[in-house]
Amino acid sequence: MKSYLVLENGQVFEGERIGYRKDIICEVVFNTSMTGYLEIFTDPSYSSQGVVMTYPLIGNYGLTLEDKESRKPWVEAVFVHELAEVESNFRSKLHLDKFLKYNKIPGLQGVNTRKLTKVLRDNGTMRGMLTDNISNMEKIINKIKDYKVTDTVKNVTSKKVYEIGEGNINLALLDFGSKQNIINSLIKRNCKITVFPSETPSDKILQGNFDGLVLSNGPGDPEDNKISIQTIKEIYE
Repeated sequence: MKSYLVLENGQVFEGERIGYRKDIICEVVFNTSMTGYLEIFTDPSYSSQGVVMTYPLIGNYGLTLEDKESRKPWVEAVFVHELAEVESNFRSKLHLDKFLKYNKIPGLQGVNTRKLTKVLRDNGTMRGMLTDNISNMEKIINKIKDYKVTDTVKNVTSKKVYEIGEGNINLALLDFGSKQNIINSLIKRNCKITVFPSETPSDKILQGNFDGLVLSNGPGDPEDNKISIQTIKEIYE
């Protein structure tokens, strides 16, 4: 059965369903990586976004959950040209389609990802709807245009303060949706990290007398994080 990705400009991309079957509206972005799809899908930076994988074959080496970048996947949807039917990797524990179904993430395969990527490259991030029924395009476009992404950082930031690492360099990390690899890289560089939720007051961070402050990556528009911006200004001053 055919299914469709409808962009906010009215362009339609056809494909076949993979993953969990449900309609969804999200921001649509692309990623050009040849490998590392699990790391991409579990990167909090992709919260509220559907990811177009430009490499033509995805899922060929399966999934090894130890490679996750966070506790769960954050992508809203996945769009690929071809999903590998069989994975080949001695470390693989799970097929990508089963992973998507288990985490209730919908997707499409058979998509003209080359054309779709060019559209996104020329127009920037666009909103889109994944649906089985395009009989009422006017209604779909209105739904897409009404969709707004809110509170993305609040959804992905750490809920509590915690410490990790035993190095001699004492760092504070303000978590806007940090990948695990950022923390791992700092630990390898002899750092001890205290991770703070994104809206932690400046006085609480300054009490730690840290050697430095790290601002992590994260989803959404930085300007939406008013409290965090004020915190950073106060620490800088």
